Amino acid sequence: MKKISILMATVASLGLTACAQPNMNSNVYTPSAAMRAQQVNMGTIIAVRQVEIRNIQGNSDAMLGALAGGAAGALIGDQFGKGRGNTLMTGIGAVAGAAAGSNVAQNVNRMPAQEWTVRLNTGQTIAVVQNDTHLFVGQNVRVVNDGRQTRIVY
Repeated sequence: MKKISILMATVASLGLTACAQPNMNSNVYTPSAAMRAQQVNMGTIIAVRQVEIRNIQGNSDAMLGALAGGAAGALIGDQFGKGRGNTLMTGIGAVAGAAAGSNVAQNVNRMPAQEWTVRLNTGQTIAVVQNDTHLFVGQNVRVVNDGRQTRIVY
């Protein structure tokens, strides 16, 4: 029974990593975006600032993380002590697991990125958020748009 409890706790903890954000730089395409015609405009990067991409459901994910972590921590804590000591260890495990689970869920829903401002050769100025540190202010770039997503590539 103890091995099953440990296995369940491990599975619950690993489930928190399933919410990780995908890589959002200009070199990563989804299968549905491949082999699709895209409009290309030329331009020059005129500004950059650091931003954070955050899943808008981060708070509910943090709650789910806390619940899963608390359950996993309680199962692990239950493996130690006898009588009142067992109850105490289960409680400590639940609290520590909830805190850890909430923290993990919040962090997997955040990703650093940059907001790149580009002056297109047409005279229009646009801003695109992506995680790409290979770009720099003053660089001539291509702005690629498939009608749903826009990316800056060099």
